Amino acid sequence: MAAALLVAAVGIAATGVFLCLALYEYLLTLLVPSLAALATAGAVFLLSLLVIWLGSVLSRSVSKRMRRERAQRGGSASAFSTELGRLLGENAQGFISQRPILSLIVALAGGFAIGASPRLRAFLQNVLRN
Repeated sequence: MAAALLVAAVGIAATGVFLCLALYEYLLTLLVPSLAALATAGAVFLLSLLVIWLGSVLSRSVSKRMRRERAQRGGSASAFSTELGRLLGENAQGFISQRPILSLIVALAGGFAIGASPRLRAFLQNVLRN
């Protein structure tokens, strides 16, 4: 997906360059070269401002919708995950404080297994990304 987005971004950038050149060439038929370049730069600047403004408007509408949806859910999913994380953390801390040597051995064995096995490392990276 990242490669496809990169190729698309390069294509869009190239399209933008050719459109700017076409606008400049057209303005050369009407204006002297320095004014044609200035008019092309002004048009690109105004287009950039328009894109920034549209992005801001879309961002605000999306964030408002997300806030409304979160308010309708009541935040229960967030509260549940926070409480679950706290309980798991307390249990892990209790286990580690009661058995520090065993915890160290398990951590070293896990680190060695992840470092030695590329398939396990790839699996764990895939789990963490999703």
